[in-house]
Amino acid sequence: MRTSRPRGPLCLLVPVLVAAFAACTTPPPLPPGADNPGLKTGELGTVNPLDVAVLPVENQTQRSGLPLDSLRRHFHAGLVERHYSPLALDFVDGKATEASYQPGAAQENAVLKVVLTGWDDHLWKSHARLVIDADVWLLDAARPSTAEALWGGHVSRTLEMARLREVTAGDGPLLERALADFATQVLASLPARKPELASAR
Repeated sequence: MRTSRPRGPLCLLVPVLVAAFAACTTPPPLPPGADNPGLKTGELGTVNPLDVAVLPVENQTQRSGLPLDSLRRHFHAGLVERHYSPLALDFVDGKATEASYQPGAAQENAVLKVVLTGWDDHLWKSHARLVIDADVWLLDAARPSTAEALWGGHVSRTLEMARLREVTAGDGPLLERALADFATQVLASLPARKPELASAR
């Protein structure tokens, strides 16, 4: 007569093994900035710029009334988080205009150039979704060609703000948060400045 073996411990072990296997096969989270594949790093480590002039945002979207100044301010603030020293916007504007600007006019080491190429807000009112496309370049003031950019390229980001709409006082502040998030997500791909490289020279 065949006797059945107890199956309780084995039944409990199977879900544990399945969970452990799933944990091993789950890819690790991407490092900050890795989801901006269009943004590439050039000779940034060699130049290691400190003072950066953030130029007025260029609008190539064929849309008017976009918050270009706000976007510029958020990129300015984001550079500080990455350990760069962006020049005061009023100082940059006082040194040159967009039409006649010459890199280095404000004694900066580098220039941050943002060109807005797409602004899709057709789902903003209904879903608080905004899609922004831009070309973003950090240029050496001595060699300001995008072909020799220290960092940059094309980026497209979809900002999903629906969860914050209920706790944000109006669409104005919500849009400001979306712009701040866009700048933060883009600049996450910019390697932080390393002051020790400058002191070692």
